[in-house]
Amino acid sequence: MTTGQVRNATTAALVATALSCGGGSTPSAPAPGPSATSAVPSPSVAPSALPSPTATACKYGMGTPDTFCARRSPALLGDVDGAIDTLVQQHPDWFNQGDVNGAGGYKVLKTPAEFHQGVVANLQAAGFCAETDTTSVSVRNGIDFSEDYDILLATGHIRRGSGSYRQTCTPPSFPLDLSLVISYVRVSFYSIRCPEGVAVPRNGEDKLPVGCTGFVTATAKTKDNLDVNPNLVGDQIDWSLDQESEHVRVSDFPDVDFNKTVFAVDPGHYILCAQIKAFKGCQFGEVEPPTPATP
Repeated sequence: MTTGQVRNATTAALVATALSCGGGSTPSAPAPGPSATSAVPSPSVAPSALPSPTATACKYGMGTPDTFCARRSPALLGDVDGAIDTLVQQHPDWFNQGDVNGAGGYKVLKTPAEFHQGVVANLQAAGFCAETDTTSVSVRNGIDFSEDYDILLATGHIRRGSGSYRQTCTPPSFPLDLSLVISYVRVSFYSIRCPEGVAVPRNGEDKLPVGCTGFVTATAKTKDNLDVNPNLVGDQIDWSLDQESEHVRVSDFPDVDFNKTVFAVDPGHYILCAQIKAFKGCQFGEVEPPTPATP
C-alpha cells in the first residue's frame, strides 16, 4: 500500500473481509495505474457486481472512508508477530522451518489466503478486530486508529518485524461494507495509438482499428462516478478475455496489474473483463478496419 495518502469521503475506501479517459488524439505516453480518471461521466456498459460480502463485525464499531493514512510508529507490530508465532505453533506443517528468509521468516507451504486468514483468526481470538484481503492484514484494538501489515514476501516467506508494517489510519479504515463503497468497475481505454495516417477513435467508443494499440485500465468507482481510493483497493485483480477468434492480443502492462495492452488483429468483437474484490466490469470492444486520418 502506498503511504501518505489522504482518504476522503468522496473517493471512498475499500477493505476486504477476512471471511473470505476519453480523448480523440494519440497521447504521448500511456498513463499507468488503477486510479486513472475517465472523462466519461458514466460507464459505457452496465457493470455487473457479484454478491458483496458484508463487513466483519467489530466490537469497536465500523471504520470510515474519511480517514488519513501514513507511516508512523507501529503500535500493534508485536501483536501481529505474536499471531504469526501462534500460527506456527498451531500448524507447524504449514511451514518449512528449514527454509528461512530472516529471523522467523519461514517458507509458507499453504496458500497466501490460508496463511493470512490463519493470522487474522489468531488476532481475533486475542480480542483484536482484524481483516485480510489475502495480500495484507488490517488490525485495530480501539476506536482511534487501525494499522496495515504486509506479512508475506514475494518469495513465499513470512515477512517479520518493522518491514511488515505499512501504515496507520486515523480514524480506523475498517470494517467497511463493500456495497457502500464500490458501485462498479469501469474497464476502458485511456490511450490509443495508431500507425501514422490512421484515424484514432475516441477512447470512450471502445473501438480499436486493426494495427492500433489500446491501453486499458480497470478502475473501481463510487456511485458518484469517482475513483475509489487506490490506497485501499489493494492489488488484487482478475482479468478475463472472451472472443470468438483472435480479434485482439492482450498483454500485461509492465508493473501495473490494473492495466492491459490490447493490440487489434482482426475485425470483430471482444469482451475484456476485470474483477476487483466482489465487483466485475467489462469492456465490450470492437475491432474495426482502419480508416484514413483526416488531413
